[in-house]
Amino acid sequence: MLPRPVLSLIVPTRHRPAQLRCFLDSLTATAARPESLEVVLVVDADDPASQAVRHDRLALKHVVGPPGRTMGSLNADGGAAAVGDYLMLLNDDVVARTRRWDETILTCLRGFPDGVVLAHVNDTLMRENLCTFPVVSRVFRDMAGGICPREYVRYRIDDHVEDVFNLMAYLGERRTVYLPDVVFEHLNAVEHPEAGRVYLSDPAVLALDAPRFDALFASRKELALRLLDYVEGGTSPDVLASRRRELAGITDPFALRTPGRQRVVRTASAWSRGLQYLAKSGAMLMKRVRDRVRREGYRGLARAAGRKAARTLRAG
Repeated sequence: MLPRPVLSLIVPTRHRPAQLRCFLDSLTATAARPESLEVVLVVDADDPASQAVRHDRLALKHVVGPPGRTMGSLNADGGAAAVGDYLMLLNDDVVARTRRWDETILTCLRGFPDGVVLAHVNDTLMRENLCTFPVVSRVFRDMAGGICPREYVRYRIDDHVEDVFNLMAYLGERRTVYLPDVVFEHLNAVEHPEAGRVYLSDPAVLALDAPRFDALFASRKELALRLLDYVEGGTSPDVLASRRRELAGITDPFALRTPGRQRVVRTASAWSRGLQYLAKSGAMLMKRVRDRVRREGYRGLARAAGRKAARTLRAG
């Protein structure tokens, strides 16, 4: 029996098998432990090409359903089928660029043993401004009643998840972590003459999803309160009532996107790790020098250096 995967990647896909395979190859080329991943492909019943996709280094799970589902339903179906400890919402038009990205994400997530955490990576478009590819735990999925609401046609799913954690941050509990050095390049971009590569939404679809996002604000507030109660191991009725009054005063969810609402965790580059190693090695060498001088004086240090030079010459 295979061990349960640690991280489940939920990927709705339709009629783009070549692009999907490129995405899957990028995962295995960069992941530290591809065998610990589960990729949940959410596909339509009338898309045999996507259903036929396989990968020799990844555990793929095909969740097949009727065509025409909303993006909210696709993600919800994938989230319900996922068995990993943590779940990440992704697209097939993505390329994983960072070596050992899975190791970095899991180290971050495991810093919150109760499972109430939102991590997000650098998608090269929204970056720190929106958790485009959110990572949450099964604890969050279960307490929320699903990874996301099914009502969303295409947009505001990431906003919905992030808003819950922004509400928690407003109440003093920061549980959002942004990993700027973990890059999952989102290829769905256009070139803007001034801003460069940007993501453009379909205004007609956004006009449908924006009111849904607003209508679900009250339910996100209640979820934030439940999560905070879970983190604290129980909240008194008076404290709960006070927090509910605080949240009632917030009418604009986007006003919660303030600096400091999320923790920014940078990962060391190979160059900086090399510098850290040299600094540590230098500190250890200086300690040995000081200990030698203390025991034998500078003459003893000179004799030891002479002996080492002689051994080096003989070895050469």
